[in-house]
Amino acid sequence: MVRKGFEKELRKLEDSVIEMAETAKKSIDTSVESLKKKDVKLAKETIALEKEMDKNSLDIENRCMRLTALQQPVAKDLRFIASMLKISDTLERVGDYAGKIAKITIKTKDKPLAKPLIDIPKMAELSKEMIDIDIEAIRSKKVEGIEEKLTQRDDVIDNLYEQIYKELLMMMFERPQIISDATDLIFVGRYLERIGDLACKVANRTIYMVDGRRTLIK
Repeated sequence: MVRKGFEKELRKLEDSVIEMAETAKKSIDTSVESLKKKDVKLAKETIALEKEMDKNSLDIENRCMRLTALQQPVAKDLRFIASMLKISDTLERVGDYAGKIAKITIKTKDKPLAKPLIDIPKMAELSKEMIDIDIEAIRSKKVEGIEEKLTQRDDVIDNLYEQIYKELLMMMFERPQIISDATDLIFVGRYLERIGDLACKVANRTIYMVDGRRTLIK
């Protein structure tokens, strides 16, 4: 494969990873909307997206291995391929967490929510914003300020999760009959908190891809 063809494959690889990131955002949105509306159809759509992301992650892995074996890339090209592999794997985990939220929707479809969803949708929106920041950095190859942008949002997500946890724990003490339903919402908050952490991992890998710098956002 001549250099021009190799560069074309690298661009296609990047496009596939960005497409996965967009799918990850959609899965977050549909999972939380499914819970909010008790919409089993949306929940099943989320689970379908999770399976799609599993397949896409495997495809990206195979392409990365093929490019590495055939081209024996070095320096920046090798960092790029390795980063695309790691980022796709991280995004696949976002889909897994969204799928877990969707399964809670299906499990609780005939039950009212233990409390109105106020903070959980906020966490979902912030996590999607974080993935948008990741996408822009991957596309532009510019990472200046990304650490501050993601840390600010991740701190808010962490605080919202802590607030949800404490509030639901108090409700369980006062109304033991809602323990199961309240626990489900705690899990939802935890999954979204973990998605925020995964968005930070994507940024860490993007920074390494761009300038070879090892960072630990979070």
